[in-house]
Amino acid sequence: MLSELRSRVEQLEEEVYEYRTSKPPSPSSLPKARKGRKPKLEVEVLLKRRISLTAWLEQNWPRLSIPLRKAKASQNTSEAMAAIMEAKKFGIPGVFQPPFYDAPENFYEPLRGFLESGRFYGNPRNLAAAMAGLPELSWKRSFEICTAHPHKSGHMLPAYWDHMRRKFPDRLRELEAAKSPADVKIVLARLRTTDPVYVHLKENPERVKEWLEEGKPKDAFLAGRH
Repeated sequence: MLSELRSRVEQLEEEVYEYRTSKPPSPSSLPKARKGRKPKLEVEVLLKRRISLTAWLEQNWPRLSIPLRKAKASQNTSEAMAAIMEAKKFGIPGVFQPPFYDAPENFYEPLRGFLESGRFYGNPRNLAAAMAGLPELSWKRSFEICTAHPHKSGHMLPAYWDHMRRKFPDRLRELEAAKSPADVKIVLARLRTTDPVYVHLKENPERVKEWLEEGKPKDAFLAGRH
């Protein structure tokens, strides 16, 4: 039973993305361990934590994006921390999560430091990269290692709206004004890109309005500010 449970959890970690999920990095792609003192956190473990944390953050990004952006602007992390703790109600069952997910209240200062560092850019994947290594690593070291091993898995659908806001704001405005799948196709055809979210939208024009609506922030005031 235990071995079956472990196998199921591993499978969930790989299946949690709804679009073209890539498997965690293979051991051969990771840097070889150096001789001497054992690292505080193995790189392979860190990257698996990053995958799980990214999935949860992106699934909840409509709830989290605005509090985190406000915290970055105001340098007051309290509201962002409260939103993160509230989002734990919407975890992904059966998927192992790192300590930051289990007890975010213990990592107020690292979160504040990261948000004030200028490396956030409103991107949930940057946040996951910084928080995945806590408490064994500093957020800076966690971010550096994760950045050296880019996250290539597909995005969760609730993160699509914010991804388009950050990377393709003009197209997002046009898509929200589109009245039909035909209009959506015309809008998306105006740009050639290999961006995975953009390509997925292009391949599914009849679902675009639904997916973007699902990802809109809950704050009505900031939702209209692209």
